[in-house]
Amino acid sequence: MKSLIIAEKPELARSILNAITGKSEKFEGYYKKGNYIVTWAYGHLMRLKTPEEYDENNKNWEMKQLPIYYKDWAKIPEEKTKKQFNIIKKIISECDEVINAGDIDEEGQLLIDEIIKYCKFKGKVKRIQTSAFNEEYLKKALNNLEPNSKYETWGESANARAIADYVVGINLSRYFSILNGTTLSIGRVQTPTLGLVVNRDLAIENHIKEKYFDGYIDIDINSKVVKAKLEDKDNTIYKNQEELKKILDKFINKKIKVNIAKQIKNENAPLPFNLTKLQSHISKKYKIKPDETLRITQELREKYHAITYNRSDSQYLNEEHYKEAPEVIKKVVNNLGLNIKLDYKNLPKSKCFDDSKVTAHHGIIPTLIDLNLSDMNEKQQKVYKEICIYYLIQFIKPLKKEMTYLETEEIDTYKFKATASKVLEEGYKQYLDSENDENKISILSQIDQGQYTGKIENADIKEIETKPLSRYTQASLIEDMTRISKYVDNPEIKEILKRKDKDKEGENGSIGTSATRSLIIQNLLKRGYIKEDKDKIISTEFGREYYSMLPDKWKKADLTAKWWLIQEEIKEGKANKDKLLDSILLDIKDILATKDVSNYKLKNSKDSKTSLGKCPLCNNDIIEGKKSYYCSAYKDGCKFGIWKIISGKKITNSNVKQLLTKGITNEIKGFKSKNGKEFKAKLQIKEGEVKFVF
Repeated sequence: MKSLIIAEKPELARSILNAITGKSEKFEGYYKKGNYIVTWAYGHLMRLKTPEEYDENNKNWEMKQLPIYYKDWAKIPEEKTKKQFNIIKKIISECDEVINAGDIDEEGQLLIDEIIKYCKFKGKVKRIQTSAFNEEYLKKALNNLEPNSKYETWGESANARAIADYVVGINLSRYFSILNGTTLSIGRVQTPTLGLVVNRDLAIENHIKEKYFDGYIDIDINSKVVKAKLEDKDNTIYKNQEELKKILDKFINKKIKVNIAKQIKNENAPLPFNLTKLQSHISKKYKIKPDETLRITQELREKYHAITYNRSDSQYLNEEHYKEAPEVIKKVVNNLGLNIKLDYKNLPKSKCFDDSKVTAHHGIIPTLIDLNLSDMNEKQQKVYKEICIYYLIQFIKPLKKEMTYLETEEIDTYKFKATASKVLEEGYKQYLDSENDENKISILSQIDQGQYTGKIENADIKEIETKPLSRYTQASLIEDMTRISKYVDNPEIKEILKRKDKDKEGENGSIGTSATRSLIIQNLLKRGYIKEDKDKIISTEFGREYYSMLPDKWKKADLTAKWWLIQEEIKEGKANKDKLLDSILLDIKDILATKDVSNYKLKNSKDSKTSLGKCPLCNNDIIEGKKSYYCSAYKDGCKFGIWKIISGKKITNSNVKQLLTKGITNEIKGFKSKNGKEFKAKLQIKEGEVKFVF
């Protein structure tokens, strides 16, 4: 029996191949080994058909076309990966059995299942567990295959979400665009992300400064003077300086009983990176933007094979990785030229090694490969080194410090407290480039544990002014996308969002994924909803007005929560995709039926000029300029345009509309050749350029 294994990514395909005994043969797009053929996808090889591919009339953005919806929305192969798809299509027809080796999550299940379905494979389909890529794990997994049918509802859940996102995007983007005469975009993740920026900016601009005061005393304990802060039972915030001064003055020159307590604390190393944590870290340390970090990690993985899967949302590693660690560490130490001495037979075991917390992917770590860093550019080296260091410190002892706590007796409901720390062993911290103020030993740390009688020598008051929240950076915006639930008012929705992420470290009621968040931000920038001033993200006037105009139902994170509940039902086999899609279609029809649309119209459009149609390159508006009809996204780099005079003939608005709508004009008379001879021709868009058709 011939079995075809379809892996989600080439790296996994190679790992599975290594777990199969025998001699392998390499072919274009696949391997053969024994009775197995091992091939791979590059993520999704399939995409949903566009409305235009269903019906050419959908090229026209008109109200009468809405809502656009097809009961069983078909998928077709992606053009950019069609070569690999055709290889799979050919070899799948020659096999008796297919083994789904997608990631163990909804998306991983879907992207292999949709290939199998499109190819109309009728044989047996099995499922392999792919939580880990190491040889020992995969050998066991190959011997314990499960029926693929056990997981098909996972893929159906992901498919329902994909179609739902598509239907919302197509219909509502067209609806609001038609109403406003300019291209507008709406999305389940994009719009709440815009809301984060808009609401942050408004909070900053509406911030009212307030002053409050903290009170401190200096206590002499055996000739060692320690500063301690005033506290009371009610945690009072003092806004009146004179009131606070009267309280403190009562204690000056008084004796007071003091308790000093000591505690040894161990601080474990931070976990290995997932993509979001890596993007944030690299942005703060090197000022490299999140989308560039994503691109760099892609290069490190594909070009150099230097790191594991780079779009991971997990920070944990499988137990099997601990067994492989000595060899990986040796490679990394050699690659980086580090001088680290470790007992490889007794390596400390970080809490990151936990099978129960690994999702479809594990944390981003270096691979077992020899590298010459001089082959990489400077930014690639920086990102690779940070990934390596955060892996290495998993095997270094914790930071060990001594905490000292001072607390006075309570007098008239008041007491004073102070805290200090002293580093005893740097542990992992010595390998991080962070300034460590804890090395500065305070006077309090020098006082032994015990009971003392101290004398209060003097008091002082510190004035504090409330500060507004900071403007977002790309990194901090991505971080807030992972915890958007904290901005949700509805407690039920907040709880659902958190429950969605209950097994994900670093995700706490999120929207988007590690792989999509930086792209969402780039799209908001390109569409003019937000702008970047130096490294600060600020909403534009256009973005604010658009966000405020949208109905709450379509602009809040609530949508993600409500969809997730239905997706879980689909995953559990209690519902099918129609439950989600039918509810969305009803909501879309409801907004399309709105009679008074005045609230849905922008006062200040991003571009007040009338759109003549959609750009064939980027789908933004084509508008009329002095010398040409040009794309409204020209500032974002789109080069498409149509000259107003071509070969001596004036091109009218009607010509342009027809060209953009149909891709070709009727025959136009009055063109002149270089020698002055008149001719007639049609204009056609071919490969993004306007050409004559005779």
